[in-house]
Amino acid sequence: SGTYAVTITTSANCTASDEVDVTIYQQPTVDLGADVEQCGGSVNLDAGTAVSYNWSNSETTQTVTVSSSAVYAVTITDANGCTATDEAEVTVNAEPTVDLGVDQFVCGGTVTLDAGAASAYEWSDASTAQTLTVTTGGTYSVTITDANGCTATDDALIGIAPVPTVDLGADVSQCGGSVNLDAGTAASYLWSDASTGQTLV
Repeated sequence: SGTYAVTITTSANCTASDEVDVTIYQQPTVDLGADVEQCGGSVNLDAGTAVSYNWSNSETTQTVTVSSSAVYAVTITDANGCTATDEAEVTVNAEPTVDLGVDQFVCGGTVTLDAGAASAYEWSDASTAQTLTVTTGGTYSVTITDANGCTATDDALIGIAPVPTVDLGADVSQCGGSVNLDAGTAASYLWSDASTGQTLV
């Protein structure tokens, strides 16, 4: 910047002079940072301090919050009318879901939990298959990872009660009288004659 003057001289030795003021403003800068890739949620882009802003999504504020994948560009203008532009690529991957279903309570046997399709699995027992077969009650959880590296977690409470046993004894053959059948201790009973007591005479 400065005042620049010139004097010219013709072949007849005549002269003329002029001058001009030149102002060169410092070029502004804008930096939206590195490209962003994340699982779900939103991303805040900040163009820094300026007089005005013109974003590629038509926003005119210093910061914008975006939640969809795209290349976002901004042009800033400073107090001198000078401009600068920057852009950032934002990738917001959809978050995966996993559902182990409702809690289950069964009598004996096993329960198989299925985490569905995913790239990787990590169960609470450290196994890494899509399914987990459990034989004892407890709370079981799984974290799945999809192709984008995004994760989701779910758990399920499994109750496996021991199968009860009942023994009416050996078959009975006798002459006259009655036979007392005892089903042992239980919460409820249902005999073949529809009676509901512990014993049947």
